[in-house]
Parts: sequence; C-alpha cells; structure tokens
Amino acid sequence: MRRRTSENRRSNRGLSTAELLAGTALSLMTVGTIFTVQQAQLKAFAAQTTYASSQTVTRTVIDLMSREARMAGYNPTSLALVNTNPLSGCPGIPQAITEATTTKLHFLQDLNADGAINLAGEDVTYELVSGEIRRTDAVGAAAVVLVDHVPATGLTFRYFDGSNPPVELVPGGAGASLTVCQRAAVAKVRVTVEADLTNPNPKVSTPVKSIAESEIAIRNRVATLNNF
Repeated sequence: MRRRTSENRRSNRGLSTAELLAGTALSLMTVGTIFTVQQAQLKAFAAQTTYASSQTVTRTVIDLMSREARMAGYNPTSLALVNTNPLSGCPGIPQAITEATTTKLHFLQDLNADGAINLAGEDVTYELVSGEIRRTDAVGAAAVVLVDHVPATGLTFRYFDGSNPPVELVPGGAGASLTVCQRAAVAKVRVTVEADLTNPNPKVSTPVKSIAESEIAIRNRVATLNNF
C-alpha cells in the first residue's frame, strides 16, 4: 500500500520551476516571432500604400500635362499666335511654345477660338520650383502645386522635332533654353516626373520613389510644320 501511495504522489505532482520557466520562454519566443512578422508586414504594407498613392499622383500629373500640351498651338482663327517679330529668325510661324527648358514648359492655346489668349487655361506653365511641380494657367494667376517632394531632377522635359527619326532639340545658352526657332520646330515633348516620399519605416532612410513618363505629340505643331 505504501508503494502505491508513493507512485500516485509522483504521478500527480505539478510542474517544476524549470519546466515552468521553459514553457514561459517558449511562449514569449512564439509571441515575439508573431509580433516581428506582423510588424514587418505592416511596414511593407505602409510602403506599398505610400508608393501606390505617389504613383497615382505622378500619373495624374502626367495625364494632365499630356492632355494640355497636346493642344499647344491650337489657333483656329490664325490670329492668336502670330509671330511678327522679324528678329526671331522664324517670322510667320505661330509660337505655340514660348518657354522651353529642361524643367519648365510654357505654351499657348486659343481654346475658345476668339483670336486672343485671355482665357484661363490658354497660357499654361508647368515648372519645377523648390521641390514642387507647379502649374499656372494664366498670366498673373497664382501657381498651383501639383506634386511635392520632387528632387532636383524630378521634372524633366526633352524636346524633339517632327523629322523621322526625330532629332532632339537641346536647350542651350546662358538660360539653358530653346531658341525661338527651336521652339517653333518642337513636335514632341518627353516628360518625366519623379516623386520621392519619406519612407513610412523610420529605420529606412531610402525614400519611396515613384516615376512616370510620357511622350506627348503636339498635334497642332505637327500640322503647322507640315505646311511650312
């Protein structure tokens, strides 16, 4: 009887301190692993969300630029964009683009066909200023910020004529801009937009980059150049 009682006591005893500590350690390791994986997934999701939002913004700006720049030089009355300056070297050719640098595009379009450039949206400028892509749609109008967090090379314009294959027209001179005759020959503009957003992961210094690019055929310039 005593032997059986001793055996029953051994079989019914609780966990030892060592076993309890080992179990607790395993539980904490499991919880820590789950937490680490979850944090990594949350940070990856936040980065993807930031990238998607940035990509949406850059694509939207590219689409807006493309729609407007295609209409540069729209001049149905042949009165709004007449170039009468004999010193320009290209008199008689309508000046659809009035400024063209690697970071600025300024163009005109007679949208309401009244023979004048006086309507909002007829005198449009896109430019990179202080890390922001800005749009102005009339002389004296306030600029609207379209994209921020833009690096120094985050907005670039490249210009091409209407030959086959197209020849790139490179801005030059003190102001690094196209000349009057070069601007008159522009038939295509290639625009690239880049935004560098702060990475949502504070431990990662590399920004989340979003890049969009488009090549814009200026319809009215192609038609005009074919007539000269």
